Amino acid sequence: MNPASKAYKRQKMLKAMYPYFLIAPALAFVMLILAYPVVSGFIGSLYTYDMFTLESEFAGLNNYLRLFTNPRFQNSLLRSVILAGGTIGLGLFLSLSFALCLNSIRIFKAFFRGVSLVPWLVSGIAAAVMFRFLFSGNGGLIYVLYESLGFQAVSWLGHSGRAMLVLILTNTWFLCPFAILVMFAGLQTIDPNYYDAAAIDGCYGLRTLWHVTVPLIKPMIGISLIWLSFASFSIFDIVLPTTGGGPGRATEVMAVAMYRVAFHALDYATGYAIMTVILVINIAMSFVYLKLFRV
Repeated sequence: MNPASKAYKRQKMLKAMYPYFLIAPALAFVMLILAYPVVSGFIGSLYTYDMFTLESEFAGLNNYLRLFTNPRFQNSLLRSVILAGGTIGLGLFLSLSFALCLNSIRIFKAFFRGVSLVPWLVSGIAAAVMFRFLFSGNGGLIYVLYESLGFQAVSWLGHSGRAMLVLILTNTWFLCPFAILVMFAGLQTIDPNYYDAAAIDGCYGLRTLWHVTVPLIKPMIGISLIWLSFASFSIFDIVLPTTGGGPGRATEVMAVAMYRVAFHALDYATGYAIMTVILVINIAMSFVYLKLFRV
């Protein structure tokens, strides 16, 4: 093989590897931060611990078998599914709607795009406290509006169904901005000629949205779904200040159950097992979205 051909192949290989070199530092940083707690947590879930003698004993998968037969965990898993399902459905609809609105704005574009990101800049605890104040049963804004309109005021956070609804609204408000940003970026990449061609074929309105817009931003929709799903199943900072997992355990999602089992009951093995279950669910859901939307 002549030197020119070798140099060309070397240059081609370096060009192909260039993107991997660029993401390597960020990937290494993420792995260093995440690898240790994830691996140590999984290993910890395979043992039982005596907090008085500080001794541990290998238990294999017994912690998981005990976990899935525990009514408290079954309840928290169901609550997590309800919260995540409501957030994903409502969040995807609102994110796509707002992204379409932002894409069609022609006046004060920068202002409205900046305002749409405000909820993302607020901490989860601040958002939870704000919505708790809004839906408080004694003097909350929603309570006052109900009474001023002549309706009988209801307890939002004291009723299991309504408390979960408040959590879904809070979580959606908090998570939507990132999904809006992702889908808006996807809309910006669509060539207007596609819409012109669709109009020539007599495709307008919702038909254009379904047959032109949605297929062209499928990867962005997939990324948004991954974000909404991952954040919803791992949610903790929204739930604890808003409802504390109550009333009763009506809003005790898996992350809150993990916190209470590990730090209140000092059952670290079960806490590790719940952490692993949350991680597995998030990974599985992400693979489903990657497969469906070809991200």
